[in-house]
Amino acid sequence: MWRTATSYTAGGEPMGTLNQGLNYFYCQQNLGRRETYGKWTNVWWAKTDDDSGNTNVFISDVYIKGGDNDQPLPGLPVC
Repeated sequence: MWRTATSYTAGGEPMGTLNQGLNYFYCQQNLGRRETYGKWTNVWWAKTDDDSGNTNVFISDVYIKGGDNDQPLPGLPVC
């Protein structure tokens, strides 16, 4: 993660925070919601547990190093 980000349920409800730094992710899926930050934009979201204690929440792929706009992250399986 190159920046701290808000975590969300699959339905789009804000839940908590995932801090910048090394984090783990289970899988990713296209949730049908677009997240944009500066020149980066994506409809793919990675499933993880956040630093607020919430499990099975999603972070936009926008905040994870290694991907391209509107593309899944290479090497992370689809949920």
